[in-house]
Amino acid sequence: MRNIANSLVFRFFCLLLLVSAIVFIALTTVIIRANTQHVMQEIILSAKRTNGLLVRSMRQSMLLNRLEDIVQTINILGSEPGVEGIRIYDKKGSVVFSTSTQEIGQKVDLKDAQCIVCHSSEKPLEFIPEAVRPRIYASPDGYRVLGVLKSVRNEPACAAPGCHPSPSKQKILGVLDTQFSLAQVDRNILTSRNLMILYSIGAIPVIELFAGFFIMRMVQTRLVKLAEGPREVKKGNLDFSIQVEGNDEIADLARSFNSMVASLKRAEAENRELSCKMVHVAKMASMGKLAATVAHEINNPLGGILTYVRLTSRKINAGSMTQEERKEALGYLEAAISEIKRCGNIVKDLLHFSRSSESAMEKVDIHNIIYKSLSITNHHFEINEISTVTKLEAKDPNFIGNANQIVQVLIALFMNAVEAMPRGGALTVATQDVFGPDALRISVADNGRGIPQEIRPSIFEPFFTTKTDGRSTGLGLSVVYGIMLQHRGQTEVESEPGRGTTFILTLPREIKTEEEKRPIFEGPVVSDL
Repeated sequence: MRNIANSLVFRFFCLLLLVSAIVFIALTTVIIRANTQHVMQEIILSAKRTNGLLVRSMRQSMLLNRLEDIVQTINILGSEPGVEGIRIYDKKGSVVFSTSTQEIGQKVDLKDAQCIVCHSSEKPLEFIPEAVRPRIYASPDGYRVLGVLKSVRNEPACAAPGCHPSPSKQKILGVLDTQFSLAQVDRNILTSRNLMILYSIGAIPVIELFAGFFIMRMVQTRLVKLAEGPREVKKGNLDFSIQVEGNDEIADLARSFNSMVASLKRAEAENRELSCKMVHVAKMASMGKLAATVAHEINNPLGGILTYVRLTSRKINAGSMTQEERKEALGYLEAAISEIKRCGNIVKDLLHFSRSSESAMEKVDIHNIIYKSLSITNHHFEINEISTVTKLEAKDPNFIGNANQIVQVLIALFMNAVEAMPRGGALTVATQDVFGPDALRISVADNGRGIPQEIRPSIFEPFFTTKTDGRSTGLGLSVVYGIMLQHRGQTEVESEPGRGTTFILTLPREIKTEEEKRPIFEGPVVSDL
């Protein structure tokens, strides 16, 4: 089974998870920052409004110079939750009013944060810019504090002898400095940030769950069906079709695959029919090669029969025969009968070989097939002065196969060996057990001319031949390879020019199921001796 880490869907899911995490982290960070900035802007705006409201609420008391009302107003507002302190400075930097009585009368350094805003130059500013009115600093206890400045401007109503000069001479009477604690605000911001992070973390698996369901439903399941098709075709099941619904690219690919398999099935049927025709043509070619020698093979026993019959006829025509002459005549007749049977066996083997092969597989004995093939081609060996050696060492000669097709394979190899040894030689046929896969190995070796290196890769191609006299169809070895392929066997060739050629056929003993239509061995192997 495929490792899940190598799955395309798993990689896509991991990529989607990574992208979702990055997007959510970036989006959450941006939202938290924007929310924090918005909250602080609202807090500062509220602080400025509070300062403005405080100045307006103390205006009448200031006009009437009711200092106790101003103190009471400051103390009431200063006791509200979140208010850290309230101070009013005069133009010289002295604390005139404060929620802390210890600070009243103290003079602050003009370079402090609350004073440097206006006193950064020799001439103080007459108006505090909006951008510098708020300031944030850390309290001694570690929490943040927001300070907001508000100038107390001189008005014509305030100008009076013994009180304040006219606004044209003094525009600023003092500064209201209000401090607000940001401890609770920071806690609320932290809580909100944590909740947003938690929601984002929770949203990622939820989205991935739905995305994973979609991927499994729309991609993974359909890809598994799509991948099953090539595996079935590899097993040789050309009746398999991929059932994928929809009109997307995967469905189009499934339909294209089904169309390709249907075309492949038709091509295989045509190829099977063509292979049968090629086998038949090769067999007829072998029959043509055998025809010339069969006449001679039969002529010899026929001559002997004629001689024995004539001798017997003379004995009978000579008159009464003695017991010894009768016995001699019977010997002639027995010899004639033997020669007639020999002719019958030759014709029977030839007729059996010439019949069309059926594809039925049955239990056969390779040793009997070898002897039968040698008997059919024996006269070729005799007239070409070729000796035959058999080394049948397989302990179990039985296997599942088509006997007539294996005879055709061996005869094709024997005839090739005869043509490779025009001046005579030796042909060795051997068998042995192979225990890697449970198989049977047959080797056909000659000591003839050998096969040149440059043509070895082509010897199993249909119609390939080195003969230019028209005596060969070039189908012999291609049919050998085709028949071995049908038996799921392997064909090996070892050859060296001048030293001979050895064909090694390895056949599995048993073809287990119809599903295993592919060969247990790969294509032909061609090598040097």
